[in-house]
Amino acid sequence: MLSKQDKNLLTALQQSGRLSIVELAKQTHMSESTCLRKTKHLEEQGIIMGYSAMLDAEKAGFGVVAFVQVSINQNNEAEFDGFKNAVQAHPLILECYSLSGQYDHLMKVVARSNKELSQFILKTLRSFPDIKDAQTLFVLDQVKHTTALPVDLPEHI
Repeated sequence: MLSKQDKNLLTALQQSGRLSIVELAKQTHMSESTCLRKTKHLEEQGIIMGYSAMLDAEKAGFGVVAFVQVSINQNNEAEFDGFKNAVQAHPLILECYSLSGQYDHLMKVVARSNKELSQFILKTLRSFPDIKDAQTLFVLDQVKHTTALPVDLPEHI
C-alpha cells in the first residue's frame, strides 16, 4: 500500500525523473532526508524500476509504428521460450504482451521506414519460432501516449 507521500513522490518523478532530491523534497513538501529515504525504499521495493529519457520516436528517426498481433504454435514450453527469446532480442520490438483471445501476442514495433517494417514482417518475423499467423496494424496517429501510472487515483472512479 502506497502512502500519500509515496504517491506524491511517484507522481513527481514520473513527470520529471531528473529532479534532484532537493527539488523533489520541495515539490512533495518533505524534508530532504525523508524524501531520500522514501525514494530509496521505493527503488528497493521495485516500485521504481529505473530512470530513463523518453524519446520522440519520429524525431529520433523511427517514424513508422505498428502493432503486430501474432499467433504461435504452443506445443511445448521450449517452443514458447524460443519465441520469447527472439522477441526480446529484436531491437525493433519495443513491447510484447501475451494475450487471451484470437491472437497469442501483441507487439509494438517501430521502424525507420515502411520498407524496413515490411522486411521485419515478411522476413524477420517469419523466422521466429512457431508463428502460425500474424496481422499488422499500422499506426496512423498517436492519440495518447504516457508511461505515467495514475498512482494518485481515487479508490472509486
